Formats: sequence, C-alpha cells, structure tokens
Amino acid sequence: MIGIAVALYYLSALIYALRWKVVLNAIGKNIPIIELLRITLSSIFVNNVTPMSRGGGEILRITWVAKKYKIPVAISTVSIVYERILEIFPIIFLAVMGISYFAHHAILIILSLFLVAVIVWLNWEKIVILSFKLLKIKLSHEELVNLLSLRKRASLTMMGVGLSFLVWFLDIMRLKVIALAFSWNPSIKFLAIISLANLIFGLMAFTPGGIGIVEGGLIGTLVYFGIPSTLAISITLIERFISYVMSSAVGFATLVVSGGAEIWKALKSH
Repeated sequence: MIGIAVALYYLSALIYALRWKVVLNAIGKNIPIIELLRITLSSIFVNNVTPMSRGGGEILRITWVAKKYKIPVAISTVSIVYERILEIFPIIFLAVMGISYFAHHAILIILSLFLVAVIVWLNWEKIVILSFKLLKIKLSHEELVNLLSLRKRASLTMMGVGLSFLVWFLDIMRLKVIALAFSWNPSIKFLAIISLANLIFGLMAFTPGGIGIVEGGLIGTLVYFGIPSTLAISITLIERFISYVMSSAVGFATLVVSGGAEIWKALKSH
C-alpha cells in the first residue's frame, strides 16, 4: 500500500510538470516534459528547506527556465502564476465537498459551487491582478495583457483545470491508500476536508516546508473528527515521510544531477 502511495505522489509531480508544459506551449515556449519534471522535483526540495510554502521553489522554477532556456523572467513568471490560478477551481470543489460532509442538501451544494465558479470566472482579471500583488510580482502592461489573454483559449483553460483536478484527486487517493494500509476506509468527502486542511496548514506555515506546523495541524484535524490519536499520528507520519522526507531526498538528488545546483547557489547568495 505504501508503495502505491509513493507512486501516486510522483504521478502528481508528473501531472504538475505536464500542466506547466501545457501553459508554456500556449505562450510559444517548448521545453521537454522530462526537463520540467526535473525542475518540479527540484523545486519541491527547495520548498521543503525554505520558509513559507512554495516560495523558494517557485523562484527556482522561474530562474531555471530563464537561464537554461533563455525565457524572459516575466514570461516564466506568467506561466507559473497562470497555472497556479487554475488551481482555484479544484480548491473550490474541495471546499464544497468538505461542506457536503456536514450538509446533505446536494442541490444547494451544487448551486453554491456553480455560483462560486461563475464569480471567479467573471472576476478573473481582478483575481489575476490580486495574485500578482500578493506575490509581489511586477509585470509591464503588455505582459499583463498577454497573461489575461490566456483565458480566451478555452482548450488551454479546460486542460489546465482538468489537470489541476487530477492532481488533487491523486492527493486524496494517496491519503486513502495510506489510511487503507492501517485498515481504515474513510470516505472521499472526509478526505477532501483533510486534503484542504493540509493545504491551509502548509500555506500558513512559516517554517521550512511547514515542518512541525503541518504535522501538528493534520494530526489535530484527524483527532478533532474522532480519529484515534495513534491512527492519526501513524497516517500523518507516513504522509509526511512521502511528501516531505522522501520528496526532499529525491528533489535534492535531482537538483544536483540536473545542473540546478549552480542556480540554487546563485539564489542563496541573493
């Protein structure tokens, strides 16, 4: 079971790389998927050893493709921000699934999901601009226009959102497989709550890779919902071994053998 959970984790990493490739292709930048996978794995390691979730890793991704493939920093930044924005839709879906765990009015839940999705879509430009402000990213007017125009490509948006949903589905299935390893079979709705909580703890954490905060939050959430503390601790330890310890080791090895070490050193010097 644990081997399956590990496989699901790295399949998610591959999907992340594929989603990034789809966006890069849309803006005329063709980078081999295997290279994007190397960068993605390396960025996971950097995220795990730098404060704040996804901070250092995203900078590594931007710098790597800018230096090795001569892609302007603004363009690589646009590609990453756009793919991250696409994650809003599965996160909304996870939130609604979490709500549905407590409520049983399916029609109301579906209408709520539809309403939120419409609001996000109608306010797309504001959400994009807000994302850049939060990330403290500066783009020229022309670069911002190019980013906003990506939404008009329906096939790109649908594929990007679809891949984002697949990543979160694999995340939930990884938790389910780990739970099954301990002879516990939680519902998908319940695991949606746990997955969303895990995301929130990771975003709130100020320690490298969320170490300590994510573990405590995940254990606390499971115990809050009546899961025995020994089971909660066991599941959390296995999950974090895969998503933190093993991913850090694999990411570090990938960073070293893929030529990203020099980029990492340059980033640290700044």
